[in-house]
Amino acid sequence: MEKWINNKGQSTLEFIMTFTTAVGFIFLFLKMAMNYTDGFMVHHATYMAGRAYMVSDENRDSLEEGDSLAMKKAREVFTSYLPEGLVKDVTATMLQENNPGVVKFQAFIGVYIKYEEKFSLGFLGGKFPIRMTSEAFLGREPTRRESRTQVCNAIMDLGLGSCSVHVTLEDNGG
Repeated sequence: MEKWINNKGQSTLEFIMTFTTAVGFIFLFLKMAMNYTDGFMVHHATYMAGRAYMVSDENRDSLEEGDSLAMKKAREVFTSYLPEGLVKDVTATMLQENNPGVVKFQAFIGVYIKYEEKFSLGFLGGKFPIRMTSEAFLGREPTRRESRTQVCNAIMDLGLGSCSVHVTLEDNGG
């Protein structure tokens, strides 16, 4: 005679294991989507703050002069695009600058922010936070005064006159 094995509860156990795995993946992908959304919001606010930082000229003599004013304006713009509390633990005070006095290569002038965010809800995907960085290095243009000096030097080098009167060079793109 054959012995019959008791299989009661096998389908229930398989259902619970499969359902738990499926729900875990749903929560994992949901948290990843929220991280992407938060990251995009922080990056957009950083980009807009970077633009404000670049154009805060105030007719100063050099790029190094007056960067505290530019940074203040950048923080105001950052807060307007990303109000405090919208993305957890990210504030405008975390915004940092690469000013011309610190960086050798002009392409790395601008603002950036570094913050941490949990990758997942904890039970799936790890408990440790990931470090996020958003940079807005837009390349700073010369100040108005530096532009005038460069145009004046070019006029005098070409022998077209002096800078005792207002003279401009025109570039027709040709």
